[in-house]
Amino acid sequence: MQVNYADIIERMKESGKLKNDSAVARVLGVTPQALSNYKKRGRMPTNLIIRFASIYAISVDWLLTGKGGMHGSTADGSRFAMAGEDSASYLNQAENELEAALGGNPLGPDEIIYIGKLLKVLRSNNESTVTALKCSVDAFLKSVEPVDIAGGCSSSATNV
Repeated sequence: MQVNYADIIERMKESGKLKNDSAVARVLGVTPQALSNYKKRGRMPTNLIIRFASIYAISVDWLLTGKGGMHGSTADGSRFAMAGEDSASYLNQAENELEAALGGNPLGPDEIIYIGKLLKVLRSNNESTVTALKCSVDAFLKSVEPVDIAGGCSSSATNV
């Protein structure tokens, strides 16, 4: 999937009602020069996109592609609104854990999109769909890593 980071930054300005790239850089916690370099090189750290989406309760899908709804589900938006000031420290911790789990390899745009889709299914109220997804992931995981780290996929293990 070809991603145009200049378009992503434009969508960030639109969704955050930010006037210019410098304002986007401030929100992301980077210098305007760094943001300009991301645009020119066509690469941006995944955590910056996720951070922006989290701060403004914006769909990562929409930020990356411009397709679908700008805002995530209302449940996601209210979750961040209720978190208040604690969301920044929680987000930093989550980013650090994600980076460690990925071994320094940033997520690609397709991976980010599918992680979002998986979370949407896992957070749904349809227990049979959640169980089916977990069983499928467990089966695929076993084909990649023969060690059973995912466990079984009984319906009692469907709470996310």
